[in-house]
Amino acid sequence: MGFLKVPEGKTAKNRMHIDIRVAGEPPWDMAERELLIRAKAAELVAAGATFVREESYDEHLGHVVMLDPEGNEFCVA
Repeated sequence: MGFLKVPEGKTAKNRMHIDIRVAGEPPWDMAERELLIRAKAAELVAAGATFVREESYDEHLGHVVMLDPEGNEFCVA
């Protein structure tokens, strides 16, 4: 688990944003990393999560933004 400092001030109740890292640490085989991210995202949708959007870095999939059943945002990377 990592904790990142963000520039925005707190505007609502305390919340945590979870990033699920399925591809491990770099360096990555980007094609394999994309397959791992998409497979985990599909598994999470089947378990009740909601797909929101994909974010790309250059031509490669960076992460998938999702919502848990209570509407909390998280990412699969």
